[in-house]
Amino acid sequence: MTLRKIRRKKGGENLEKQFRKRLLRVFLLFLSGSLIVTAGATIYNLLYMQASPIPAETAKVQFVTAADSSAAGASIGTNGTYVSFGSMAGWPNATRVYEAAVGIRNLDSAPRTIELKFDSWSGNTANIDYITVIVRDSAGGTQQGSAVNVGTQGSTTGPIDIPAGVTWVVEWNIKWKAGALSSDSVTVTLQLVVTGE
Repeated sequence: MTLRKIRRKKGGENLEKQFRKRLLRVFLLFLSGSLIVTAGATIYNLLYMQASPIPAETAKVQFVTAADSSAAGASIGTNGTYVSFGSMAGWPNATRVYEAAVGIRNLDSAPRTIELKFDSWSGNTANIDYITVIVRDSAGGTQQGSAVNVGTQGSTTGPIDIPAGVTWVVEWNIKWKAGALSSDSVTVTLQLVVTGE
């Protein structure tokens, strides 16, 4: 029975409205059911990756003591992959130079690419005139790469190749401003990036 026949027989618009409402409800019910079926029909496959064993290796590039390591208060970690300095200092309006605060030794049988980078600093940084860190082939020797300017984001030596079996040194140059106080201090963090395994 068509809508016109219902209308003619019953004679009212109410039946037409009811018919439209029912038709709309059926359509919405069908639509929501389709969405539920579509949302619940996710198909996927699980793949796994496992690495075993993953052993610890001896680092092929390590920090080692150098001529000024004692004066700088260098403390090198057990595996040579970390160094901290506990005695570095400087006078106001004068440059303190640690020509060989620590060494960087390539223990590999091939050259290795390294890069020393500024990471972060904190403390009384406004009272520092400058701190530069330079990699050299020996104390006072040839500079390798660019100087690292502490406090300058992105400052780096750039990639430099250290030959096999060679030890280079890291020089620190520290200058406090004339108005610096003996209570002022800063903490500096650098990263040494070693490319390859």
